[in-house]
Amino acid sequence: MKTPALLSAAAAALLFSSCVSSPSKINEHWSSDSIAPRAARFLVGYDPDTDGTYKDYQWENKLHIAKTMQRHLLNWNPDNPNQLEDPDYYAPRPNHSPLPNPINYFHFESLVIGAAIYGAGGVFIPIPIDSIIGTLEPGGGDEFVAGLSATFAPLRVLTVSFMDDALKLPPAQQHETSGYVNAHTTPQD
Repeated sequence: MKTPALLSAAAAALLFSSCVSSPSKINEHWSSDSIAPRAARFLVGYDPDTDGTYKDYQWENKLHIAKTMQRHLLNWNPDNPNQLEDPDYYAPRPNHSPLPNPINYFHFESLVIGAAIYGAGGVFIPIPIDSIIGTLEPGGGDEFVAGLSATFAPLRVLTVSFMDDALKLPPAQQHETSGYVNAHTTPQD
């Protein structure tokens, strides 16, 4: 029972240590620095020299999985000229965050992993391994927080305006450079 947990922890450690955007030492076979990038390429198919950042790589994989599922289950293909074009299919990658759209973050992979955990006698826990790796990559935490901020910004504006009205504070001014709202600034002439 402990062996699969140790193997999965070791695989996760290898994956987390190899997801970098700088040139890797994947082809230096006599160096111990090549172990982590080779393990990552073998386990998840990611090669940092050709695939760019892991966030972009896992997003492309999610798009391919979604296209396959739509072709087989919904009989819809975005490449078919006889069907309506989906404007969201070729849109740029959104922030790598579970909010505002958790389907982009968790996706089909987490459902499969949750079903495997449930089938092994546990509880259904969807774990998005690719998304977690992308979040731990440099810059992933910033996108994670940006997605959360964009989701809760309307709620923050609502509560701030409600509190400003209740406390009879002057209206909030928005800075042109930062985009943040500060109720204690004065308008610039």
